[in-house]
Amino acid sequence: MKIFFLFFFLSLLLHNLYANTPKETNLETHNQIYKQQESKKLETNNEIYQIKINKIIIKGNRHISTSTIMEIINIQEGSTLTIQDIQNAVSKIYETGYFSDIDVNFEPYDQEKVNIVFYLLENPVIKTVKFIGNKILSEFDLIEIINTRPGKIMNYNVIREDIILINEEYNKMGYVGVKNHVRDIQISEDGTLIFYIQEAFYPKKVVIKGNKIVPTYKLDKLVEIKVNHPLKKEDLENTLNKIYEFYQDQGYMLADVRSEIDHENSIVNIEVYEAILEDIEVEGNTKTKKYVIEKMLELEKGKPIRVFKLRKAIRKMQLGGYFKNVEPDFRGGSEPGKVILVIKVEEQQTGQIVLGVGFGGLPGGNRGGIAGSVSVSEINYKGRGQQVFANWERGSLINSISISFSDPYSLSNNRFYGFNIQSTELFQQRALVDLEPQTIAIYKDFRRNYGFFFGRRYIDRDLSFSVNFSALESKTSPTPTEENPYVLPSTKGNYFLIGTSVIKDNRDDEFYPTKGIYYSISADQAFRNTGNLKSFFRISSEYRKYFSFRNERVLALRGFVGLGTNSTPFIYQYTLGGSDTIRGYDFNRFIGNKAFLINVEYRFPVTKKVENLYGALFLDWGGAFQPREKINLDKTGFSYGLGVRFILPQFGSIRLDYAVSNEKSKISVGIGQMF
Repeated sequence: MKIFFLFFFLSLLLHNLYANTPKETNLETHNQIYKQQESKKLETNNEIYQIKINKIIIKGNRHISTSTIMEIINIQEGSTLTIQDIQNAVSKIYETGYFSDIDVNFEPYDQEKVNIVFYLLENPVIKTVKFIGNKILSEFDLIEIINTRPGKIMNYNVIREDIILINEEYNKMGYVGVKNHVRDIQISEDGTLIFYIQEAFYPKKVVIKGNKIVPTYKLDKLVEIKVNHPLKKEDLENTLNKIYEFYQDQGYMLADVRSEIDHENSIVNIEVYEAILEDIEVEGNTKTKKYVIEKMLELEKGKPIRVFKLRKAIRKMQLGGYFKNVEPDFRGGSEPGKVILVIKVEEQQTGQIVLGVGFGGLPGGNRGGIAGSVSVSEINYKGRGQQVFANWERGSLINSISISFSDPYSLSNNRFYGFNIQSTELFQQRALVDLEPQTIAIYKDFRRNYGFFFGRRYIDRDLSFSVNFSALESKTSPTPTEENPYVLPSTKGNYFLIGTSVIKDNRDDEFYPTKGIYYSISADQAFRNTGNLKSFFRISSEYRKYFSFRNERVLALRGFVGLGTNSTPFIYQYTLGGSDTIRGYDFNRFIGNKAFLINVEYRFPVTKKVENLYGALFLDWGGAFQPREKINLDKTGFSYGLGVRFILPQFGSIRLDYAVSNEKSKISVGIGQMF
């Protein structure tokens, strides 16, 4: 027997219908109006059509008693009813769930009163309950879940609850992809109630769409959904989470990753929405040009957003002296997957006059010892990001003045340029003359440099290329002492130098990197113009790699190789030793036209209770060799030790290292990570 429900619409007759109805209405009119009300859903504006009831008659019920039904409809014999009252009574009978059809008719009693007859089609008694389509849960499991039992009248309300209970059970077990686990219900003529069960969705295929950055074959390896097996919520969620985390690990942002079930073709579609930068909006800038901030971010519109690059740019902007605070935010773009980056900045004073004390000299080369300095700078001239810098250093070992200008943002296509003028005089410098026995010469070093450089950043490849031209004036003169009486020959001359460098940097942070690589290759050709100096050529390369582990632990590696021609003057040779290279030795302990350096450092948080305090264990190994000297690993330097790092959010990091070598133990202080 086919099960069906009848729904009655509750309404009234139109006013004009009642206006044409006589006060004394015959039985045929009663039935006609009721049926018309039922089928056409007519309404009345003012008057309500009324029917005087003599008696209520219930027919068709076999198991539900007449008294029970009378109690349900709650209509008293002899009362006057409206069509709405009768329809409400019908609705109450339907709400019991025991009846599949109800009809209402009127029988004559006299000219004013009628008998109302309710014809009921009662549901059958259930003899057995069967389940078809179930494999995961047995028939015994399912019968224990539901409330319907054999020997009871079939009740639609109970069955509705049974459907909810069956769905909840399968959902609790994690089977997804099926909207309703009870796809159909039938009752046969012999009283057998059949539940047709669809326990789970069995995917024949998993299709990943929308990915452009990451190849599909890499994402396929992250899928935990098993083909031709029941689809479980856990497997689906794990797949989506793994895809999201994989993009994060690769340094990219996802706008969303969604799943959709194609029931017709038995396919699970996974839609990846890579976060594409649609536009950049800047708020809070009153001085700095918008294009300067956009170029600082190093993000390309229309390209995926790289999380590492954005984080690194924000940190660089915060520590670069332009802004007190930088906060990124995102808004949805014109379509799914497209986002608008909103940068909120709080500007600060960018012009400074600074008096300071520190180590003077040439980084990576000759040193000037402790010196006082006066510097005047403007790093955001007219809001264009142009940097003007003038500095004077004076100490017992140095007298230096420098002026520089750089423009990293104004030119198109991420081109940059700048120039510098520097004059430096260094006293009591040390030169390694001989190794056996070790002979040190003391000299005075004077250099003047006029330089110009230009280059370009290739944002999509994390690459920058630059060329520099310099006119160099160099002069050294011996200043022997009783301790080091060797007299070094004087040198004097002018150079014209052409240099080039290529830098690749995809680290997640410039100040405290935890992932990524950095490498550089540079070459310089110096042509002698005058004097007793010779032309020379140098080429060097540096490589850094960072491995991230749990709990903010990082393994950092650095390798450096430098090679110059034998004609390279000692003042332009490579120097190793000190807080930036081999920490267990003095500055310039190793000097030569050939050099190598290896640093290994393991960085870790000291305690969870103190934020921004990190420890480090390190090994340093390297050496430099004089022109025409053979490379001898026995003459290299090796040191090891430990240190601490204090990270100041608005300043950077300060490091304190204790190193031990075969010559001495040293404590060194530095700003920023060593590499």
